[in-house]
Amino acid sequence: MKKELDRIDPGSLVRPRIRNASAYHVDQCPCEVVLDANESPYPPPAKMRERLWVVMAGTAFNRYPDMETSLLRNAIASKEGVDAAEILPGNGSDEIVQSLVIALCEPGSKILTPSPTFSMYRAIAGFHGVDTIEAPLNEDWTLDTETMVRLAGGQPPSIVFLASPNNPTGVRYDLADVESIADTCGGVVVVDEAYVDFSTEPVGAMFRDRPNVVILKTLSKIGLAALRLGYMMADRRLIEQVNKVRLPFNINSVTQAVVVEALKYWEEFTPFFREIIRERDRVFRELESISGVDPFPSEANFILMRTGTDPALVFDSLIRKSVRVRWFKGAARVGDCFRVTIGSPTENDKFLTALRQSL
Repeated sequence: MKKELDRIDPGSLVRPRIRNASAYHVDQCPCEVVLDANESPYPPPAKMRERLWVVMAGTAFNRYPDMETSLLRNAIASKEGVDAAEILPGNGSDEIVQSLVIALCEPGSKILTPSPTFSMYRAIAGFHGVDTIEAPLNEDWTLDTETMVRLAGGQPPSIVFLASPNNPTGVRYDLADVESIADTCGGVVVVDEAYVDFSTEPVGAMFRDRPNVVILKTLSKIGLAALRLGYMMADRRLIEQVNKVRLPFNINSVTQAVVVEALKYWEEFTPFFREIIRERDRVFRELESISGVDPFPSEANFILMRTGTDPALVFDSLIRKSVRVRWFKGAARVGDCFRVTIGSPTENDKFLTALRQSL
């Protein structure tokens, strides 16, 4: 009997949808300058780090975390100007996307996204037997609002995902367009504001006027990526339902305690936002001045660009110069594009020098 069992390939027991999928993967070759993950180049200020170490040291490691994340939700609610009952935290925004798909989508239903956009919307939906309808963005990466409204209002998708500013294009969608889609859609419209701290005109508490709207935010882009803390804001009736599929104790005690402390001093992060925006604008101007480089305007902490040179040659040359950016190899419409995170001024200068030498 054991010999017969040894011949079984356990991978063949996995659902075909999963077997045919690819795991999320980004090449992680070691480099001196790492500008491929949209992280902040700046850790929290030194004095804040001292306070965070004290909070971490006081954590009861032998006890489970607060399952209701009460202090955490109160701290986020205070920052956002909403009620704690309108907040649901997750391990990064990805976990919340998954919880929304589980709670809102039946197998065989559909989600709607612009294209290109954050790849995990499609991936997570696919894992749960949900297909994705894509509405191609315009040539300047703005929304084709007419198509989005038509698709959202026809046989309504269970969820519409709108990343604004969008990843990987860096474009923020007009508030009026988001409102039009939300007013038309018979399902839930998720506005993913992961990069809103580097942008203008956030949607605010839109869910109070439009209860089918969910807003996603994250602390991963501002200098706290290691904590993996994201959260959704929504009508409390929707929060109650999505909370049912949240795994117990999903936010560990260290993350809860550190985020509560960090949010007390939110204003200490804002100089870093301003510095990244200044550097983004400077890097954009530098890229515009390089022959054969076509950068796209961005309201995020990264810039998408296209070069006239074979992207494989440019990418390999950058790696040899110990600079790592994101190449969307094989991706529709952006397969010849690079996305470069805005780093420190020194990192940005090294990238620009390496790029000039690689073309």
